[in-house]
Amino acid sequence: MRKSGYLALVLCSVAQAQTISVSVDVTSNVHPLSPLIFGVAFGDPTRNAQMHYTVDRWGGNSTTRYNWQTDFSNHAADWYYENIPNDPVVCAGTPPANSADAFVYCARAAGGQALMTMPTIGFTPRADSPATHPFFAGSSVAKYGAQSPTPWGNAATDFQWDPDAGSGFCDAGINMTGHCSADGLIVGNDWHDTSAQINPAFDQNWVAHLQATFGTAAAGGVKFYALDNEVMLWDSTHHDVHPNPASYNEIWNTTLDYAGAIKTQDPDALVTGPVTWGYPDLFTSAQDAANCNCSDGSDRQNHADLPFVAWYLQQVCANPLGGKRLVDYLDLHYYPQGDSVALSDADDATTAGLRLRSLKELYDPTWVSQSWIGQYLGDTDYNHYDKPNLIPRVRAWIDQYCPGTKLAITEYNWGNDDTSSGAVAQAEALAIFAREGVDLATRWGAPAANSLAERAFQIFLNYDGAGANVQGDSVGATSTNVDKVGAYGFNLDGQRTMLLLTNKDSASHDVTVVFNAARSGTWKLYGFDAAHALHMIGSGSIAGTTLSLTGATTLPAMSANLLVVPNDDGIFKDGFE
Repeated sequence: MRKSGYLALVLCSVAQAQTISVSVDVTSNVHPLSPLIFGVAFGDPTRNAQMHYTVDRWGGNSTTRYNWQTDFSNHAADWYYENIPNDPVVCAGTPPANSADAFVYCARAAGGQALMTMPTIGFTPRADSPATHPFFAGSSVAKYGAQSPTPWGNAATDFQWDPDAGSGFCDAGINMTGHCSADGLIVGNDWHDTSAQINPAFDQNWVAHLQATFGTAAAGGVKFYALDNEVMLWDSTHHDVHPNPASYNEIWNTTLDYAGAIKTQDPDALVTGPVTWGYPDLFTSAQDAANCNCSDGSDRQNHADLPFVAWYLQQVCANPLGGKRLVDYLDLHYYPQGDSVALSDADDATTAGLRLRSLKELYDPTWVSQSWIGQYLGDTDYNHYDKPNLIPRVRAWIDQYCPGTKLAITEYNWGNDDTSSGAVAQAEALAIFAREGVDLATRWGAPAANSLAERAFQIFLNYDGAGANVQGDSVGATSTNVDKVGAYGFNLDGQRTMLLLTNKDSASHDVTVVFNAARSGTWKLYGFDAAHALHMIGSGSIAGTTLSLTGATTLPAMSANLLVVPNDDGIFKDGFE
């Protein structure tokens, strides 16, 4: 026992002392860092301004059925298909208006851009929706029969507030009205219960209203509009009004109609679409998913056997409007699918390892996902479904089918706000977005103030507490052990080179950094971990191509760190920040 215990101590000591080598070449893989990747969803206006988030997204399931004229949203499957009046955000000087106007006003006041989700589903809450309980609901128990709790834990009815508002789920054994399908959903809902039909003029008039309130996109008004939210999930999330699964043609036709209306009203607006929900709808439609649970069903086969997103891009470039494309940003959502990785408080060693390894799904063509995606149809053809390789995959589709389209990832999450591994994963995700050429990104949701996840944004947006931020170009950086220490380079020409180093291990690590050209001056290391807010860890001098992070500047376990080194141009030395 003593020998084995002693051996364990020795092995632990060796692990803590292991040195990782990192090389940085500011002349390789050079491309501009897009500041629009530092976005969130529904951020607090005061905190948005303090953090300098660049984009605030008005999105999510309820925005699919938002009525800007009455300021009501239907909350769909998330909350009993009820029409509920919106609560506007408040910031200094917020004008008296609807919640969408207040959102735009506050996003602009905080120095960011608003990304507004535009309904394209064809339905919106009725103008006569009551502002107090009982709200109109899409799955009335009185009308459609007894219902059941949801798979995600909602009760069978909104028993506390509106007991007639049902979950939309049912059990044929207790529902005797004939409105319960074999797969356990209420069927035969009448959309008139909650909704009025809309057409593209509804969106065009909303854009006109926003222009009248804030100016045109070219004059500082709303610049970004998203074409609805997770359109291939309409038949489940919005089952009461859209029970049939969406197809390739339906989503493209809504793009033609609604993006056309937006661009007609404001030709300088930038439109994002199709707003996928996750991995499967990169490849196929909801119609194929429903009919055969496959990625090569009849809908895909009838569209040249092209993956849905590839086909969608093809249509964008083949169908311009007045010389301009209808969709400017390919808009995707992506959540890692490993157990308890996304939107989770789990932070045990097993989950932390799975969470941090799953970042490879964003960029590594050889990485087999350690989730159900790893078994997704197997690796049987050119699609390599079990290896997500998300960003290079869709960038290749962009290059092939619609060159020049920008890339947006407008929903993602690698763990809840106060998970230490989630914070490190968040920092690394931002660095990956920068390196792989993502043009716009918004996390779901905005990190809580002073949370660990917020530190992951702060290390990019205000690493020294005095306004210094990561900017310039993403450049080449390579770690000899990416599973232990991730390395991501940035260069602000003539001023400084910045190197994000994520220690994803439970042990501390020394790091040796080698630059492609000599440097001289004072370097500084900033960082955070679970126990320490973002701070300057230490500093030192460099005169040559190599520096070592060791002793007081060794990388703490499970931490994100930013090394800032002056460029050797004879101007910026000590105090360069």
